[in-house]
Amino acid sequence: MAGGSEHEALLAELTRRGFLQRAGAFGVAALVASAAPVARDLLAATPARADVSAPDATLQAFADTIIPGRKVARTDLGNEVHPQAIAGVDPLPGAVEADVLALYHHPEVGFDALEPAFLADLTTRSLGAGGQFLGLDFDHRVQVCVGGLSFDNSSRQVWEAAAAVPFTAFCAAALIPDATADRASGYRVMGLPGAAPNGYPHFSYRRRLSRERTAKGYLS
Repeated sequence: MAGGSEHEALLAELTRRGFLQRAGAFGVAALVASAAPVARDLLAATPARADVSAPDATLQAFADTIIPGRKVARTDLGNEVHPQAIAGVDPLPGAVEADVLALYHHPEVGFDALEPAFLADLTTRSLGAGGQFLGLDFDHRVQVCVGGLSFDNSSRQVWEAAAAVPFTAFCAAALIPDATADRASGYRVMGLPGAAPNGYPHFSYRRRLSRERTAKGYLS
């Protein structure tokens, strides 16, 4: 995969700093809310630049840089994917196919309040790398994200909030009720069967399922 080593380093750095643990423990909405003061300061300090073109497409492109995927025209829920958003460096589904854009705009996530500041900083850094983020190749997109998520960036908290949304959309199938591997592409990639209201009677790790009961019905 193009830019593979640098992308792997980016994900390793996010893991090392405990980002995924914090996103899982506190929830993506709490992580987004904690970044709001930083976003306000960032937006006030960002110099005037060219307007961000196609904000939704840019969010999709950012999410595809965090969790890359195959090129598709529609998401799991049938929503449209911008033709330039997915770089196509991975043959499997990624965050965009898992409806990350819908999660970015979900009112309970609250990312809409951070979006102007995040996209302003993303655009400023992208222009320094050669153009609008949506028009950059995958290698340059990764480089922009490495800079934005660096500890040298005082607004990295906003970037971390933006990066938490793709992980939540992909790993948690956040917008798919009773998600199963058939309906949620992230589950298929991870090998998770998903929801099963009546359990999985035919799945026993090739061992006979226990049918015993304790004398008083206790679990242990």
